[in-house]
Amino acid sequence: MLRKRLLVLLLLPLLLLLSGCPKDPYTASLKGSADVSDAVHAAIKISVSYYSTGKLNDARKNQIASVLNTVTDCNMTFRKAVVDAHNAGLTGASSFLPIADSFVHCAEMTPQVKADATVFNILKSVDTAINGVSLAVASAKGK
Repeated sequence: MLRKRLLVLLLLPLLLLLSGCPKDPYTASLKGSADVSDAVHAAIKISVSYYSTGKLNDARKNQIASVLNTVTDCNMTFRKAVVDAHNAGLTGASSFLPIADSFVHCAEMTPQVKADATVFNILKSVDTAINGVSLAVASAKGK
């Protein structure tokens, strides 16, 4: 059961990236934000499962929770900035790419998190979704 969940968690970002490019950078930004939210949700579910079966100790659980809290805060800031830019009439990748890059930098995971294999395996899809935001915006059609 856990293997199946982990497989789904790891394949989710790939599936989302293969689903096609949005028509414009604004839509790509919002979709990227939603993908990150979905990945955070999946990471929480897996963390709870691992913790309840004893595969995750309190320290690692707290580390994961801290990372997910930071990612969520950065994502909310990113989403607001994207909506504000759109409402200001900005269009094109050049308007949204700096916002996306700022989000990726804000939500970037520390080397310590990436060094802990157990923690990083749970957060891998979140990391992939975060890094996919700038790529999705840059690849959006209608630049």
